Amino acid sequence: MAGDGEPRPMRKAKKEITDRAELVEILSRAEVLFLALHDTPAPYVIPLNFAYADGALWFHCALEGTKLDLIRRDPRVGFSAVADARLVTGPAACDFTSTGRSVVGRGTARIVVEPGERRRGLDVLMHHYGMERPNYRPDSFERTCVVRVAVEELRGKRLA
Repeated sequence: MAGDGEPRPMRKAKKEITDRAELVEILSRAEVLFLALHDTPAPYVIPLNFAYADGALWFHCALEGTKLDLIRRDPRVGFSAVADARLVTGPAACDFTSTGRSVVGRGTARIVVEPGERRRGLDVLMHHYGMERPNYRPDSFERTCVVRVAVEELRGKRLA
């Protein structure tokens, strides 16, 4: 990001993905999201199962832990995900590359407390991983925290 909060221009602009539908499609194909949270002395980055719907990322976690402590302290987050990643080997070390598409972005995380919205977030998450009609055990539902990240910036790139 540039100093004024605007994203820096992509160095290889021809690889940039700007079409919103394609960016959403990448998120729908990605299986893991890397979430970056503000921490001291360095950012805290964690891989998550996630889903994207209605302009937001959704994930779940335990009711306590480092992620939630950091979100409560500063809800601004960064994230990255890759879809269709494949390593392409070559005859020399510098000939290796990767193919696929990636997204990066920023947003604001919010711990969801309302039961209906928590259910919505879990449903979106389960749909992302192939379960059409999720059924939640009441004890499990009560032990699960749901977090919604309002996506404020989303950019994409074609790899190799």
